[in-house]
Amino acid sequence: MQTAHLRSLLAIKETGSFTAAAAAVHLSHSAVSVQMKQLEQQLGAPLFVKGRRPALLTPLGEEISERARDIVDQLDGLKALASADNLGGRIKLGFVPTTLQTLLPVVLERLRSEFPNLRVAVRSGLSSDLAKMVEDQHIDFAFLSAPVSDPALIRLHELGSEPLFLVQAKSATSERAKEAEILRQNPYIAFSRTTWLGAQIASYLTQGGYKVEPEIELDSFDAIEHLVARGFGVSIVPQRLLAAPLQDSLQCITLGQPAPVRRVMLATPRHCQRQTVLRCLSNIASSA
Repeated sequence: MQTAHLRSLLAIKETGSFTAAAAAVHLSHSAVSVQMKQLEQQLGAPLFVKGRRPALLTPLGEEISERARDIVDQLDGLKALASADNLGGRIKLGFVPTTLQTLLPVVLERLRSEFPNLRVAVRSGLSSDLAKMVEDQHIDFAFLSAPVSDPALIRLHELGSEPLFLVQAKSATSERAKEAEILRQNPYIAFSRTTWLGAQIASYLTQGGYKVEPEIELDSFDAIEHLVARGFGVSIVPQRLLAAPLQDSLQCITLGQPAPVRRVMLATPRHCQRQTVLRCLSNIASSA
């Protein structure tokens, strides 16, 4: 039984005649007639009332046409899914600012290499804003920090965990000092507390009993690390995926238990149709 036969049957039901159905499916009248004879032979029962004009389906023909509609709709749905997962067209990606110098260039290079016909648009924003954009289907994928609780209307795929460290300048004389001493004796440079990660760090400090009032508050880890390296204060920052080791330019002090980490996530719609691209992006950190 061929799908073309079912499409012709549905066209006859919708138009009421073999001639009109033939035009709808772009076949000749005789070709449609042959299809219906073959279909009746395969089913072993008549589908049309003989001698009736316009064409009239038998009760069995009506039931079979209803089931044919379900089959054709499912096949069309599979084709639509395959089309949506094509390796061309245009996708929109979102990145939190802290990934722009690490993940962004790697992602763009990988997509250009593996999907040369894919056009990529990029947006930057806070994790909460990007998650909402994915939920509203304004962007297709977003690289962001894990929220406190998973949003209900998007899916989050973990790319990796970034341990957080208390950092100070290489020239600092308090290398052997404890975490509490370092935080008490030095100006504190905070990552923006309006972000999910900034709120996580602030919560860690509060729960640890540290009364820390930031002297400087920024939304750029690069800027924070640069200021710390030049001796303007201390901070808590993650060892970012794909970034140079913090130890290359800073003293890194392991935080107390439970030591916080930043979980870097790839956010997608609940029903992501770009499965091939998703698989590529999901492995981006581990295969870079």
